[in-house]
Amino acid sequence: MKRFLIFTFSLAALVQIASCKKWKYDESSAPKTNAIVENAFAEMANMSDQAYKGGVFVYGIDKPIYKYQDSHIVTEAEKANCNVIITLDTVGVQDTITIDWGNNNCTCQDYKQRRGKLIISYNGAYYNQGTIVKFTPVNYYVNDNKVEGVMTVENMGVNSQSQPYYNVDINGVVTLTTGEVATYVSAQVRTFTNGYNTVWNIADDEWDITGTATAQVVNGDGYVANVTSPLHVKAYCAYITKGTLEITPTGKSTRTIDYGNGNCDGTFTIEINGHTYTINV
Repeated sequence: MKRFLIFTFSLAALVQIASCKKWKYDESSAPKTNAIVENAFAEMANMSDQAYKGGVFVYGIDKPIYKYQDSHIVTEAEKANCNVIITLDTVGVQDTITIDWGNNNCTCQDYKQRRGKLIISYNGAYYNQGTIVKFTPVNYYVNDNKVEGVMTVENMGVNSQSQPYYNVDINGVVTLTTGEVATYVSAQVRTFTNGYNTVWNIADDEWDITGTATAQVVNGDGYVANVTSPLHVKAYCAYITKGTLEITPTGKSTRTIDYGNGNCDGTFTIEINGHTYTINV
């Protein structure tokens, strides 16, 4: 069985905690835009893993339709209220998973509305060096924000500490309900720091994330995001536990977010123009 990214965070998704509320001291829309854009891509890997294993957390009430294609024989299982269809095709050289929510919004169990398709292609097992997984949205919307482009995840093998690491590249365009159109480019390295020897135990998974992102935004603030100290995330912790991230909106001061020293407590600080604010989520 192939395993995809079980627990994914990316640069903007990491900012989501900080941007879920309007900062009274921050006039820029960049952090919120950043969170929406990359969170839309980050969650794709979790959905593909659930689709392969038969999980239904993000798909809606009851069960989706599963189509297992093997030797050109297709069988279908029970239909969901949201008419979600999951197709697994392992016949060709390039295996694919397609998640189809249909043309109307489906209220999923994570309380987000989705419609359209997500196509995932892969050429090997998740843990094999050289495996490349591509995520391509097709007429895909999350909460009526249109998501386009591609996210590519490549297994690069192990580093000098014998830890598996992955290059994650995102080239996307997201049209927000606010009228903003964000053209987004992100290059990250995700290092599997703990749990890589226990393939079927997600609970002990931990990751370090480094990288940069840039966005050109029509009708909004463009920005550059940069991880200045590796961002550390743990499975079953809803918060980033340590690391620092800088976001610089075009023509505005840099916002520096410090996520602490490793505690899973939802506390972090934001520094803007020499003033530091403590946030407790």
